[in-house]
Amino acid sequence: MSYKRFLLAESEKKQILGMYGLLNEQFVAPNGGSAQVINKYPAGYYSLDGTDKSGTAYDNTSKLKPIIDNAISFLSKNKGYIPRVVINAGESIIPNFDTEGGTGPQKIGWLSEKRKVKISEYVKNQLKTLVTNKLISKEPEVILYFDDAKTTAVPSGGWDDYKKWNRSTEEQKLTNPRNAEYAKLKTGYNNDQFTKIKFTIVPDLGPNQCSFNVKIGVHYDNLSLGHRCNAARFQILANGVPLTTGPGTTCGNGKPYADMNNGGGSLDCKQGDVGGQRLNYFLFNNASLVNKIMAASPDKNSIKITMKCTSTGFDDAAGRCHQDVPHITVHNTDNVKTVDTYPKSNDAYLITIDKCGNLISGGGGVPTKSSDVAGNKATGQKTVTTPTTTGRKLNFAAMSTGTLSSDQVLNNKVSGGEVKKNTDGTYTVLKNFNYNSILYKAGDTINKVLPKGSQVTTP
Repeated sequence: MSYKRFLLAESEKKQILGMYGLLNEQFVAPNGGSAQVINKYPAGYYSLDGTDKSGTAYDNTSKLKPIIDNAISFLSKNKGYIPRVVINAGESIIPNFDTEGGTGPQKIGWLSEKRKVKISEYVKNQLKTLVTNKLISKEPEVILYFDDAKTTAVPSGGWDDYKKWNRSTEEQKLTNPRNAEYAKLKTGYNNDQFTKIKFTIVPDLGPNQCSFNVKIGVHYDNLSLGHRCNAARFQILANGVPLTTGPGTTCGNGKPYADMNNGGGSLDCKQGDVGGQRLNYFLFNNASLVNKIMAASPDKNSIKITMKCTSTGFDDAAGRCHQDVPHITVHNTDNVKTVDTYPKSNDAYLITIDKCGNLISGGGGVPTKSSDVAGNKATGQKTVTTPTTTGRKLNFAAMSTGTLSSDQVLNNKVSGGEVKKNTDGTYTVLKNFNYNSILYKAGDTINKVLPKGSQVTTP
């Protein structure tokens, strides 16, 4: 048996890789993609490489360089792509201290910011020739997310006592009555001090860059609602542009509809799982799709998500589509969930997001028991949901445990699309979230940011 080799033009390779999301799965030239490394630093250090006061050397450059070398190789041969760096920084609850520079105590988050600066300087310096030679259109974008600490217990003897124990010899530590406690805490503190770096190559989408890999979810995944139906197939559109399913979809990739059929009938793609969850994901994963969606945007920013029944004439003689409200999620380009809602309507308008995946309007419904529960019917009738927006004015403060300041916690929620920062310094809550035993609801305003650990009460 003989085999023929088919040669593809470089443009065709890019199109195929982009269609199937391969540019964001692996980082092996010439496919591009992404890779992640975890930098480790001694407490109070932020340069990529160095030697701590005990004389122990640490090295993070050697982890980054092979990734960047592969990126340079790919970007030098393939135009139309740009690099992007996402950093997740963790700090222990040990108070920030500039050991490396000798400037003493620092505010929460200072070390993470310093480490981000050093990483950004290194990456941009390595890639500056590509920018100079116009092989890429701009310097890499460097984004920072703060991760809270997992070990939140404070040493029983206080920080000074812990530091004294930490500086003692191994023999002295063994005779210290708090040795077992402090040794366990030190392991936790060390694990909390990290910097995850995800280096990614993505298609260059110009002003629509933040739209790349925005992911729309249309699901039935709350089994307590009792949904069982075989007339629940919906076309999903973004500014009128039809979308197709991607990775993670229960009924498979490439489907021109969201399929929530789970009644066990002829349209149920997962036989033997009557009443089970059905997930549907739609990705903005290539430039042509994003450009088409944004060309249809009236303000070149908003994206209106709608759904249209395609089930009529199949399993429902009356020509109806299932009317239970679906669960809608959106993840942004960094795979951070920005929208989590149950819209008030079905087979119609769902939500409006901006091009980066943040909620502008719509949604606000609540999960409602399916009409299928009564009599175990195969088709459901329309359910009614109630908006949860309230318009309250609330304060906000970070919890006393953990490493994050109030501003850092809110920064993460802005990055995740839960809140939006306004020009007057206040924040608008875009979707419900619980924090420190307080439920912040869509439509609320955070009108004052309090110091970490402050008492916050609801109106």
